[in-house]
Amino acid sequence: MIRVSKPVVLLATALLLVVWGCNSGGSAPAVSGSSEESTVKGTVTIKGKAASSGKIVFDPANTSRRTAIARTAEIGKDGSYTVTTLIGQNIVSAEGRGIPTNRQVVDVKSGGDTVNLDIK
Repeated sequence: MIRVSKPVVLLATALLLVVWGCNSGGSAPAVSGSSEESTVKGTVTIKGKAASSGKIVFDPANTSRRTAIARTAEIGKDGSYTVTTLIGQNIVSAEGRGIPTNRQVVDVKSGGDTVNLDIK
């Protein structure tokens, strides 16, 4: 007969519960596969000050729309931009001289949306 110590049994039980809890629900979160477009407006600021140049990129590609093309817009002298992209999750970043590396996920709403990007 094999004897197993109490701490080993407790550790195995805890590990089993963690693995089981991480897999509950059985599915990944939903991602948008929509081809509906929405116009997004906003401003880009860097440490609280308006960016005066560069471009903003909205990338709507995901597992449900692998071939979606990233949309870009120029950032105005006052930090403002306007771009049309697909609704749902988009990875947003700003690019240009003096703009630090940045990336965030936003959920673009139908019928127009405002997304202000503050880069720290």
